[in-house]
Amino acid sequence: MSVYSPIVAHRGMSSLAPENTIAAFAACVEHGVASFEFDVDIMGDGTLIVIHDNTLDRTTTGTGGYYDKSFSDLRRLDAGAWFSPTYRFERVPELASVIELMNRTGLDANLEIKPSTSGHEMRQSLVEGVAVSLRELNSERGIIISSFDPQLLAGVKEHAPHIPRACLFDWQDGPELEQVDSWIDIARHLDARAIHPGESRLTRQAVQRMLEAGFEVNVWTVNDLHRAAELAEWGVHSVITDVAQDFPAESRAARPFA
Repeated sequence: MSVYSPIVAHRGMSSLAPENTIAAFAACVEHGVASFEFDVDIMGDGTLIVIHDNTLDRTTTGTGGYYDKSFSDLRRLDAGAWFSPTYRFERVPELASVIELMNRTGLDANLEIKPSTSGHEMRQSLVEGVAVSLRELNSERGIIISSFDPQLLAGVKEHAPHIPRACLFDWQDGPELEQVDSWIDIARHLDARAIHPGESRLTRQAVQRMLEAGFEVNVWTVNDLHRAAELAEWGVHSVITDVAQDFPAESRAARPFA
């Protein structure tokens, strides 16, 4: 019988409902999934929104970027019809709405701060806004903040030092273990709790190197259950997946960020 690490629903239950929406996060409860991952960026008026891309085109009825737009523009967008007519009129959530959902349902989360290209002042507002918003999160909820952008994580360390941090990395050309050593150096500098590597080139030796350095390893995005079982055998702390519903109940119910 295969043993799996705890799983985290990538952008919510994103194969069953439109990604990064309240519907996708709420579906975690229905499927017994304790933790989800979601993305946060900032609009021109300081509104913190839950969206993956830095443009509106792929997942909403809007077009172009949102760094010059405001909350009133957001209210006019449909973020669900692209996925299915069932989700017509689903909205792009604000961060505050996701925090309310977590408090109400008991869900935990990995909040990914997008590597925002909004400019220095807005990036500062993004980090500060995340820190302030999370003051409303119940203390029993498990939360970790991740980003590909070390500067944004440094801001989290400054403004919310009590919230665990995770460094997101993807593979580049070159020797794998040299990259892993570089990741470890960055994660140590940021006092991170975890490293979140991409799945594609991950090896047992690379995982072992990160674990021996004292970091939890949470891998994205793992949609093959055989691969997930292999990663669990290597000691991976959790996997982030688009198909959380396909995993056994015990791995869905586990809380990696508690």
